[in-house]
Amino acid sequence: MASSIKIEFFFIFLFLPIMLFFIPNTKVIFTTLYTVFFFSLWKLKKDNTFNFSGLKNKPDWNFILLCFLIFFFLSFFYTFLVDKNLFFIFPREQPEIWLLVIILYPFFSVLPQEFIYRVFFLQRYKEILSKNLFIKYLVNSFIFSFAHIVFQNYHAIIITALVSPIFYYSYERRSFLTCILIHSIGGLIIFTFGLGKFFI
Repeated sequence: MASSIKIEFFFIFLFLPIMLFFIPNTKVIFTTLYTVFFFSLWKLKKDNTFNFSGLKNKPDWNFILLCFLIFFFLSFFYTFLVDKNLFFIFPREQPEIWLLVIILYPFFSVLPQEFIYRVFFLQRYKEILSKNLFIKYLVNSFIFSFAHIVFQNYHAIIITALVSPIFYYSYERRSFLTCILIHSIGGLIIFTFGLGKFFI
């Protein structure tokens, strides 16, 4: 059983991102994301030790506000360092598409990502992950950052590596809804500031 779990882990979190790196197609990327999402839902529904009701715990609004401020200033300085011309280029040049992203991004991108990389990851593979909390943080951050090689640029990996520990902490110590909201806010700030070009 342990060996099959390890193979499954390798396939989902290492093989698939590498495969998608060589197939830079948005439709293929999202098809793969949703295939893994529904697979993870199916697996956890069969897991008698997992309680889905725990995902309904209330958000921590104070922590969300703190993360908003952190993400805002980090994104501002990162955009400033990378290319000042990127500032607000998306909402200025494509306001309709930007608004559509603002509305749909949390539901169609953040939700499946966080379910796979936080909920499913920590429940399904708890037996093969280290019991050391710090090592779990590192492994989860690496895996989530590694997934972003599909965008074929180092900015996506760096940005994700910076925020992934916050997402992990949000889920583990706060709630799933806190994690979803923080990830959504961070992503929307990135798209608004112009860094979204590195995630498409």
